[in-house]
Amino acid sequence: MTTAALALAPAFATPFVPFCLGCGAKLPPLRASAIACPHCGAELVRADGTRATASRVAPWAHAAASLVLPGAGQALNGEPGKAIAVLLTCWLILPWILGVVDAWRVARRRSLASIPRVS
Repeated sequence: MTTAALALAPAFATPFVPFCLGCGAKLPPLRASAIACPHCGAELVRADGTRATASRVAPWAHAAASLVLPGAGQALNGEPGKAIAVLLTCWLILPWILGVVDAWRVARRRSLASIPRVS
């Protein structure tokens, strides 16, 4: 592309219009604290891909809990078997470190929204 075409390209781009994944309705500007579509009540997704009802602090809080008490992050994630395994093997240090990383990764994965594919 020429430099003139690159300069004109943004002028022709359509502005992003947020829409509901549940009903497909175009959404008006919403407050930052909005968590559901005003039309159908479906859960909204933030721009960073996380669910509106999920706490942004949760992954770090679970990792910090697992750092203070080995296995606490796994317990907060709802994985009691893994929590007990980390707690019983934390004296080896490596399972403790891996437990902190795992607590953060699982909490982060659960906070991310799964966007359905349109066929």
